[in-house]
Amino acid sequence: MADYLKETASDYRSGRITLSLAARNAGITLWEMEQYLVSQGFRSQYSIEDLQEELKQLHP
Repeated sequence: MADYLKETASDYRSGRITLSLAARNAGITLWEMEQYLVSQGFRSQYSIEDLQEELKQLHP
């Protein structure tokens, strides 16, 4: 399982699949995939500003 998790996480990091698909493919929750990525030193490019912009679009 560990090798498949690494491979799936790599697919996510390279942009080939979404985070939710990576988690589903690995058979773990989205939260567990996020925890795994952080434990491997991954830092998201998603910023506070990105979140604020998305929230504005949801609630204009």
